[in-house]
Amino acid sequence: GVATGLVGIAPAMGAGDEGVVITGVDPNGKGAEKGLREGDVILAVSGEVVSKPSQVVADIEAAAKAGKKGVLLRVKSDDQVRFVALPLANKG
Repeated sequence: GVATGLVGIAPAMGAGDEGVVITGVDPNGKGAEKGLREGDVILAVSGEVVSKPSQVVADIEAAAKAGKKGVLLRVKSDDQVRFVALPLANKG
């Protein structure tokens, strides 16, 4: 999908109500560069709480369309919650 190309992650449904699990990380993508890994849970994209992969994709695409240079993800890794500033890949 477009989001995978822009940031190099593949979001999939979370096991619980909270967040969206990352099921794949492009080793050469922006996500891997920023330390995201398979199994991390995306809780929010640019301040918008997410519970479905489609929301993650839509929020990333909206940021790209708005000309933003990146998105701020709130991510849970193991039991730590952190913020990851994820640059968007330039299309073109």
